[in-house]
Parts: sequence; C-alpha cells; structure tokens
Amino acid sequence: MTQGEVIELFKAITLSYPAFRVPDELAKEQILHWHQHLKDVPFDVAMANFREHVQTERFPPTIADIRRGYSAERTVPGAEETRRMLAEMDEMAKRAVTPPAHIRERVMSIVARRNA
Repeated sequence: MTQGEVIELFKAITLSYPAFRVPDELAKEQILHWHQHLKDVPFDVAMANFREHVQTERFPPTIADIRRGYSAERTVPGAEETRRMLAEMDEMAKRAVTPPAHIRERVMSIVARRNA
C-alpha cells in the first residue's frame, strides 16, 4: 500500500466513522505511521478488510483490523485455508452462547472428579 492509498483509506474511514479525525498537526505523522505498518498489504486487501469491519463494528478500525488475515507469507502452503478457518472461528465465537446452568454444573462435577 502506498501513502496515497493510506490517505484513501483514511477518507473511507472518515466517511463511515465521522469521529475518526486526524488532527492537522499529526496528519503527516499518522499517514507515515499507518503506511509503515501497512506497506506490505495490498490496497484491495486493506479495503476488503475495512468493508468487512464497517459492517459489524461501531468503532473505527485499527491497523490490526486492516491487516487482519494478511501476512507477507501468504504463499505458505495452507495459509489461505488457515485464514478462512480463523475467520470461521471468529464468526462462531460471535454466535456462541453460554451453556445452561445445569450443563455447566455437570461439567464442573466431572472435572472435579477427574482432578480428585
């Protein structure tokens, strides 16, 4: 990603999250900082991650949110499969509910017996 693309990303973030404002005196430093951490991420990947983020999150994305699922080692065998699996696990975690009290109590009694 280029510095110009970081600026485009900032525009998209600002349109979606009006509270996301970079003070004028920090604008250059902020762009350089984000560019330093995102320069290996293709712009289309960054924007795809942003579009996914904006669908469910109330707060502006962080650098980690924009990088999510991307690493320069994407050519490693199985990396794409791992990324999909982790995304699926994130989705499952969002839908997860705690078990009913009677189930928790039963599991705890089994664990207690095993540890005795």
